[in-house]
Amino acid sequence: MNMFHQRTRDLYFAALLPLNKLNYWRWIVQRKAKSATSEIHLHLGCGPKYLSGFVNVDGNLFRKTDLWLDLRNGLPYPDGSISTVYSSHVLEHFYPDELHTILCECHRVLRPGGGLRIVVPDMGGAVRAYLTGRADFFAGFPRDNKSLGGKLSNLLFCEGGHRQGLDFSYLLELLQNAGFQDVRQLQSHESYVYAADIFSLLQKEEAGVSAISLFVEARKLSGSGNGKRARTGA
Repeated sequence: MNMFHQRTRDLYFAALLPLNKLNYWRWIVQRKAKSATSEIHLHLGCGPKYLSGFVNVDGNLFRKTDLWLDLRNGLPYPDGSISTVYSSHVLEHFYPDELHTILCECHRVLRPGGGLRIVVPDMGGAVRAYLTGRADFFAGFPRDNKSLGGKLSNLLFCEGGHRQGLDFSYLLELLQNAGFQDVRQLQSHESYVYAADIFSLLQKEEAGVSAISLFVEARKLSGSGNGKRARTGA
């Protein structure tokens, strides 16, 4: 739905939220009838980037997905049943309370020792580039603004699509509040969560945004528990 204005997208997801909630409970019932023994790798907010070997999740009916789901409703998986969680340029689209719920759900469903990888627009890098006049840092999306201020606005606000800016200190706070430990800021070519074969696939998908992105990984350590279940739903 990238061709539509953000106001149109907001109306679309708001209208579908009740139906998506029913779909969430359908998946809950359906997955209770199955026993998950294999590794499950979630890809949250897949958009047009469908990843082989992952369960691709998105709230857009017009995308190819394995699981049509609004992340604000929660993740329809039992505690400790997921191996990894991956998200690229998605979490900045949620309000702080929604993002807290999503991260708590990620922590809940991950197995002890499981981890997540988050890729978001790098607010810290953008501010540094703005203050030092480095226009080359910024991409011309969603508008091809020529001014430095316009380029910064593109990255931080994305015409109203971004609900907040994220740097490492803020992500560290959010992830620790959700129960995660061993939170690390990494370079685009680094991962301690994914094996080399899976990570090579992720690197191909991240190549187009790596220059403007922040890469963070974290783990749910053994003995850390599932924490308090986040309140889900609108």
